[in-house]
Amino acid sequence: MERSELVAEARRVGEAARHNLQVILQNPEAMLPGEQNFAEGYLNNMIRIAEAEMKNDRRSGQSQLRTRLKSLVLSILTLERPERKEGTA
Repeated sequence: MERSELVAEARRVGEAARHNLQVILQNPEAMLPGEQNFAEGYLNNMIRIAEAEMKNDRRSGQSQLRTRLKSLVLSILTLERPERKEGTA
C-alpha cells in the first residue's frame, strides 16, 4: 500500500471513529453493559493512530522537500565556472 493510500485510509478511519465515539457518548444505552469503556478506549486509540499517521505523512513530505532543496542549493554552489582571462569584464 502506498503512503498516500495509507494516509487516506487513516483519515477515513479517524473520521469514522470520531463519529462513532460521539454516537456512543450520546446514546450510552445502545451499548452492551460493561462494553462502553472498552469501545471508548478503542475509538480513542483509532483516532490517535489516524492523527499520528497524518503527522508522519507531513513529516515525510517535508523531509523530501528539504532534501531536494539541499541538493539544488548544493548543485548551484558547486557549479564549475570557466576561468576568466585577465582584463575582461
